[in-house]
Amino acid sequence: MAFNVNSNLLLGAGHYQANPRCQKVLTDHLVHSIENMSSTARRTLSAQSLQTTSSQETSCVTPTPTTSTPHPHFPEFSTPQVSTMKTPPLSPIPSSTQIPSSTSKSLTHNTSLRRIDNICSRRASIQKARASSDSVHFPTNKFSNEYAISSETKEVTLENQLIKKQPIEIRVRCIFSRVGEIDTLNERYTAEFFFEASWYDESQKIGTKYDPQMGHFNPQLVVLNHLGDSLKHEKWYSITKTTGDDTVEITEHHKIRGVFWERMELNHFPYDVQELSLSITTPLTTDDIYFMQNKEKLSGVNRIVFSDEQSWHLYEHVEFTYEQHCEEYSLNQNQVHPVVVCTCHVGRKCGYYIWNAYFLIFLITSAALCTFAIPPSNTQGRLQITCTLLLTSVTFRWVVNKSLPPISYLTALDVYAISSIVALCIINVFHGVISYFYYTQIYLASSQPSLTPQAINVSLYPEYSLCRLDRYAFFIFCSSFFLYQVLILLCTLWVPYRRRLEMSRKDEEIRTEIMHKTTLD
Repeated sequence: MAFNVNSNLLLGAGHYQANPRCQKVLTDHLVHSIENMSSTARRTLSAQSLQTTSSQETSCVTPTPTTSTPHPHFPEFSTPQVSTMKTPPLSPIPSSTQIPSSTSKSLTHNTSLRRIDNICSRRASIQKARASSDSVHFPTNKFSNEYAISSETKEVTLENQLIKKQPIEIRVRCIFSRVGEIDTLNERYTAEFFFEASWYDESQKIGTKYDPQMGHFNPQLVVLNHLGDSLKHEKWYSITKTTGDDTVEITEHHKIRGVFWERMELNHFPYDVQELSLSITTPLTTDDIYFMQNKEKLSGVNRIVFSDEQSWHLYEHVEFTYEQHCEEYSLNQNQVHPVVVCTCHVGRKCGYYIWNAYFLIFLITSAALCTFAIPPSNTQGRLQITCTLLLTSVTFRWVVNKSLPPISYLTALDVYAISSIVALCIINVFHGVISYFYYTQIYLASSQPSLTPQAINVSLYPEYSLCRLDRYAFFIFCSSFFLYQVLILLCTLWVPYRRRLEMSRKDEEIRTEIMHKTTLD
């Protein structure tokens, strides 16, 4: 009777009834090995595996007698190796080395059974060892599966950490196409911007249309410092092929108009230099993108259209600063979002405040020095003039402060006005003290019982001495007042003047860079 290799193997495995567990293990391994082999290898193996097994086992195992009767087709039975790899076809055995059929039947039967027993015993011992280890460390199969899954998860996480995604570079450019009115009192200004954001995308092909709604990458830029519903935002895209490789550069163009909030730094008012900024952020985190100034396309300021030119001087250069904002009130506080701040500078034209504030305060304070021309005996006239000048200076200061926001620190104009008020108070107190000493001396002299000529001269002497003291005080006050004017002007003007010089130097640098770039092009 002719049997194929599958029927021979299964028949030989079913003939062995000594160990039921071995029957299942053997069947599984045989079927798995036969399925992994090619058809040619199966035919070759079915004819020669018995002879190969007999030749390998004869050199190391001595055959033992057995009482079992071999199956009639048992010589064709082959026991392949238990392996997960495909077994290559065996080369034919020379006829000179073949074993006689009568000897090979009994020998092969015994050795095959012993080989099956060894395989089954090893498999059983392995299963027992695994069961014991599982019973020690993990009481149930559920825990062992969870442990295996967690190990695989850790390996995947480790691989992801090793292959970390790099954030995308977003190159930005900003042009202040129009700067409108600057409201210092309400800390806001109106402006129109042209903003560009460019990035490289290897997945995007040249000639195809870019559409963020189709799953293409987009930085999702948002204006941060606009006020109310005044924002008008237009957006479009362009694709440019880069030189040298197949990547394309995608540029997102923005046209932004509206009213924007800006915190005014008024420490050096009215010689201050203010920053007008546009803040752009994104819902993406710093792990996804980061901003960088575009060096190939220069940023700038259009100074031709500037409606508040009478009060401010607009500088030409644009500066970029990069910040990071954390979501303080969100559930995930670890998310840090990048922010780019595009800034231009304006310098206040201080001529109006010099003539209408500084100069008038100077005249009011200097008028108080004229009270020293009044004799010390006329105390009422001196105090009346100085108190009137003091009230005038306080009222004038309140009028000047109406053009400034309610801030918690002193500006340069506040320092000058308050110091002038303090000077008026000191002069007023001095006149009161001199008058007090004068009338005290006169009262002591007039209280004598007899008025002789000598007593009259003594009574007039305090007035002469107080007049000399008053004259010395006048010279001291005048010299101190003018020295203070020089010092306070130097202190208040030195820092703003240096900053204005720095802004002018940066304007010269940007002009030189533009001329150089134009010449190269």
